[in-house]
Amino acid sequence: MSTNERVEKNIVDALLGAAAFRTEEKLCEIKIVRDERELFKFKIHGLTEDEFTKCRKQNTKNRGRRDEETNWTRYAAQVIYEATVAEDKKLLWQNHEVWDALNVATGVDVVNLVLTPAEKTKILEAVENISGFDDNLDGLIKNL
Repeated sequence: MSTNERVEKNIVDALLGAAAFRTEEKLCEIKIVRDERELFKFKIHGLTEDEFTKCRKQNTKNRGRRDEETNWTRYAAQVIYEATVAEDKKLLWQNHEVWDALNVATGVDVVNLVLTPAEKTKILEAVENISGFDDNLDGLIKNL
């Protein structure tokens, strides 16, 4: 294998490795603790840019118009709902006994009512970080 072929193979491997970041299952465990008591826990995974966009669109009224308005509270709840692993989503957010008790119609409604604003903010940040939206660019940008 020539030097050019090795360099090209290294570049291909590096690009495929970067693309695999999106498909790797990175999980983060979230514990909801209040008054020093763990109430419940669940696991989240990262989302793609398209999934984030879908959540934003579904929580935006009058899209594309001057009076466009996004319900950021519901957006955060939907991102958390979408990022929750399937088994935990079924147990927690899709639990119809909980829906009846809280008088809600969706799992996103459960997330929105059960979690505090601070919890939603922290969990949203965790989803963004494991999705590759970490704003720590130290290793990415170098002065030339």
